[in-house]
Parts: sequence; C-alpha cells; structure tokens
Amino acid sequence: MSTKTFNLSLPQTLLEKLDKRAKIDYSSRSEYIRKAIVSQMRTEEALENLFDRSNKKGAKLGITSEQQVYDIIAGK
Repeated sequence: MSTKTFNLSLPQTLLEKLDKRAKIDYSSRSEYIRKAIVSQMRTEEALENLFDRSNKKGAKLGITSEQQVYDIIAGK
C-alpha cells in the first residue's frame, strides 16, 4: 500500500490526548490516527446504510415524514 505524508495541525491539548491514547494503544501517532479515520469511516458507512434501509422500509409502510416516525415512537 502506498502512503502519503501530510501535515496536521492540532491544538496542544488535543495533541497531548492523542499521544496519551496512542501510548495506551501501543501505537504511534500515525497508526492511531489511521485507525481512528478507518473507524470513523466505517461508522459513517454503517449509518448511511441504516438510513437507506430505514427509508426504504418506511416508504413501504407509507411513512412520508419524520413526524410520523416520532408519532410511532411515542405510541400515537
């Protein structure tokens, strides 16, 4: 896998937290950030898939608004 290097500016307090977490994880800053980015992207993809499936199911059930969803949750 080819890699690219880039600069990243962080506030000092965030950098300190990053270093602390990376040390706990027995990894470098770069490895910790790579893992965090991959994790975030997987989470976003999972949420997008969930919303897509929910919208399709809602359409099949005749749900046309968010208010209808809130009403169903509230038991109205």
